[in-house]
Amino acid sequence: MTKSNGLWTRSAVGVSIAALIAAATGMLAPQAAAKELAPGLNCGDDYTCHNDTDDTYRVTWRMNCTTGLGKQSTTWVSPHRTEALRPSCPTDYKPGFTDDFSKWIPGSPRSIEYLTAQVDNDPAPNGGTSTGSTG
Repeated sequence: MTKSNGLWTRSAVGVSIAALIAAATGMLAPQAAAKELAPGLNCGDDYTCHNDTDDTYRVTWRMNCTTGLGKQSTTWVSPHRTEALRPSCPTDYKPGFTDDFSKWIPGSPRSIEYLTAQVDNDPAPNGGTSTGSTG
C-alpha cells in the first residue's frame, strides 16, 4: 500500500461517515405536519393552508398560547393558493405579580388547532382574516 492510497482510503471513510451523519440528521429533523381538513385543503403546524381546489374555503382555527389563553380566528383560502395564517396571542394580566407591581405577560404561539373548514365561495369583504379572543 502506498502513502497516497492510504490517504485516499481514509478520505473515503471520512466522507462516508460525514454523509451518514448528514442523512441521519435530515431524517431526525422535525417536519411541519400537514393535516388534510377537506379534500385538496391542507393546513400545517407552520401556520399555512394550501388549497388545491377550485373552491374558496373558510378555515376556523385556534391559536393556543403560552399564557394559557387562546385566540380563535377565521381565514379564507382562495382556490389554488397558499394562505399564511397570522398567529397572535393576547397578553395576560397577572395582578400582584410582585409585591409592588402587577404585570402584563405577553403571549406567544404554542400550537395551532384547526377547528373547521367549509366551502365558502362568497368570502368576507376584507378577503382575509377575522379574529376573536377566547380564554
